Amino acid sequence: MLDENLKDDILLILEHLDEINAYFEEVKQPSDFITSKQGKAYYDAILMHLQVSGEILKKCYQENPTIFNQYTEIPWTEIIRLRDLISHHYDKLEQEIVFDICSNHIQPLRKVLSSIQ
Repeated sequence: MLDENLKDDILLILEHLDEINAYFEEVKQPSDFITSKQGKAYYDAILMHLQVSGEILKKCYQENPTIFNQYTEIPWTEIIRLRDLISHHYDKLEQEIVFDICSNHIQPLRKVLSSIQ
């Protein structure tokens, strides 16, 4: 059985992933992030939600590695490193990478986190 704090943190991450999905619905290609003010706002919002999700996940992973290590299909340490990259090297991020994360990695992460509940 999961600790209540871990359950709450996972729910919070899921909320952030839902927000990412909502912003990403409007994005059709990587260049959409840079061709308009609205696209830049979506990019910034998505990055903020990725950063916060990564921060919460970092804490959860450090406190409960055995739970997360059961799900080898998710690159937990890469997600945590992404958080660090967003926090410390925002200017080095490329919209193609963020587009790929949103297109290919948010849903599998969401599915696994939902199953941990």
